[in-house]
Amino acid sequence: MRIGVVLVIFVVIYSLIYFAIGRIFRDSVNLTIRQTQVVISCGDIFEASGWKIIGCDTHFDTRVDDIVISKKSLHGQLVLNHGKKEEIEAVVENEAKRLGLQKKNDGLYEFPLGTVIRYDSSVDNQTYLMLAMTELNIQHEAHTNMAKFELMLMKMWTEIDRVYASNDIVLPVLGTGISRFDDGPKDREALLRCMLCTLNSSGVSLKSKVDIIIYGDVKDIPMYEYKNMFHMTLRR
Repeated sequence: MRIGVVLVIFVVIYSLIYFAIGRIFRDSVNLTIRQTQVVISCGDIFEASGWKIIGCDTHFDTRVDDIVISKKSLHGQLVLNHGKKEEIEAVVENEAKRLGLQKKNDGLYEFPLGTVIRYDSSVDNQTYLMLAMTELNIQHEAHTNMAKFELMLMKMWTEIDRVYASNDIVLPVLGTGISRFDDGPKDREALLRCMLCTLNSSGVSLKSKVDIIIYGDVKDIPMYEYKNMFHMTLRR
């Protein structure tokens, strides 16, 4: 009887602690990576405060027609709802000249993976850091693998360090819209872990906050379970 009572009390206390931790980390998780504050939360990147990273293709294409660029993608939403096509093409042209790039036969520039281009939108007065995240084949399909994805992220952190001007940086979970990982599909958790690990190994230390925004309902994301998992991953 006494053993049973003790077990019941233990289960109740454990449940209360687990519930309390879940409430604390329900909405966000805070980490420090190389002296950079990282906050992981749920929401809409276009409603967040800070300079926003938007994943694009290596051409920074503006043809949002559900063939080249999906209208539902962040890239597509940027062009259609939060920016002007002419403005985007102008900043891409200027960056290509700075890097000494020449147009290809299709009239587009090919930027290295991980390149970041700053775009100050006159539509919503927000600053966007457009990221060359994916390479498109002739069928306009984005293919990559985890090794190439990690190299892209490493360059991205260096590029952010070059342009961020001590402003807070807001990112989505990069790679969730890429369905063609040639070495197998990657879930949101694996992509998020990859983002954190590459920040840790890049040697970049930002003086501002990095917000990683997970799009979707917070109820289906075990935020309080992620905190220790990320610490364990970064210590490896």
